[in-house]
Amino acid sequence: MGDADIVRFADRARSITVELEGAAGGGRHEGRYDAEIVIETGFVGARVPVHLTDADLADLRAFLAARACAEEDGALPDGAVMDWPAAGRSAYLRLRAEDPFVVEVRDPVQSGVTVVVPLHPRDGWAARAVSWLDRLLTRLGERAG
Repeated sequence: MGDADIVRFADRARSITVELEGAAGGGRHEGRYDAEIVIETGFVGARVPVHLTDADLADLRAFLAARACAEEDGALPDGAVMDWPAAGRSAYLRLRAEDPFVVEVRDPVQSGVTVVVPLHPRDGWAARAVSWLDRLLTRLGERAG
């Protein structure tokens, strides 16, 4: 993952990455972060702008931590669904904890397009995503302070 990546959902053939804009994440502007959702599959390649708040990042961390705990406990995917960031402000991801894990990229505000990407992530993906996000949040906090 790159320095400005918030999260990356991926398997061997497809990925959805959310990247902060600006040099290594740049920082917050007017209470929000500007970012892009980057879709890379054999069929679709696209970039969609998205706007995030600190609360959005905390919500993502909570979802990923719950997935990591479930995976550690050996639980089957429970079908939990999260819209991230909350639907309505800009493009967003609908995350579905199923088998396979499904990421829907929804852009109702600008293009009206939804891209559905089923993924088979490697074991331990959620714990690695939490760890990565924690390091990014620490860096962003250091820049804000």
